[in-house]
Amino acid sequence: MSISAPPTRWDHAPVRMTDLSQNASSVRPLVTSASEDLVNGLTKASVSGRLGWLDIKRRYRRTIIGPFWSAISLMIFVAALGSIGVGLWNQTASEYIPFLAAGLVVWILISSIVTESCTLFITGQNLYRQMRFDYSVLAYALVWRNFAVFLHNLIVYFACVLFFAPHLLRPVTLLAIPGMAVVLLNGAWIALFLGVVCLRFRDLQQFVSTMIQIIIFITPIFWPPELLKGMHRLVFVSFNPIFHLIEIVRAPLVGQAPTLETWVAALIITAVGWTMTYVFFDKFRKRIAYWA
Repeated sequence: MSISAPPTRWDHAPVRMTDLSQNASSVRPLVTSASEDLVNGLTKASVSGRLGWLDIKRRYRRTIIGPFWSAISLMIFVAALGSIGVGLWNQTASEYIPFLAAGLVVWILISSIVTESCTLFITGQNLYRQMRFDYSVLAYALVWRNFAVFLHNLIVYFACVLFFAPHLLRPVTLLAIPGMAVVLLNGAWIALFLGVVCLRFRDLQQFVSTMIQIIIFITPIFWPPELLKGMHRLVFVSFNPIFHLIEIVRAPLVGQAPTLETWVAALIITAVGWTMTYVFFDKFRKRIAYWA
């Protein structure tokens, strides 16, 4: 008498090649090009918006005021520094306070994007290592998240202007909208570039943080740019890319149109930055998952 082995599931459910092909297609790596990644990320605005909003909620979980804490901190800072700067730079409160508030609001946006970009692909590795994911979505989510905080901080600017200099709100103020579009466009390439570089070389994160602490003092944010003359103005104002990205938004907020020099410099920064980032992103994009 022979004893036969009990039937297994393979006896009743033979493996078909179509099943293997379907399984393989569901786990295949994301092999789109850099241009497809950037475009696909834009078409998934709802995903990047959702990611950015969830991160804001996570940061301010169990708080009553939430993201408005950033505006409150900025208001206290402007009030403290503004009271000193009025006498230090020999200006009236109606001139200096709106200038300081507008500059700090834009600076916080730019500096936050730069700082958070250093950990973009480090903190987001749980997403792109477990599913098919366009890397650019993380960069767009970072920019959107900081833009949302910028809108909260903008309350401080309007409060300062309405209290000290309501005459600054003119039709020219609307030029801040295209200026902000240029800043956000630069924020996207900064997020991608620094995200990849700092993922590969982790020590650069500390270097970027140190540079941010220095740039805030050598850029005309606390002090008016017209105070510098000659070579110092050329180095710290004309050749300072951060100044032009701030000024393209700050100038309309204080009732002035950005100069042609500022517009040209901002557009050149955008073109050069995106060209450099695309070449870099296209070359090293496939290594991101292995560097994480």
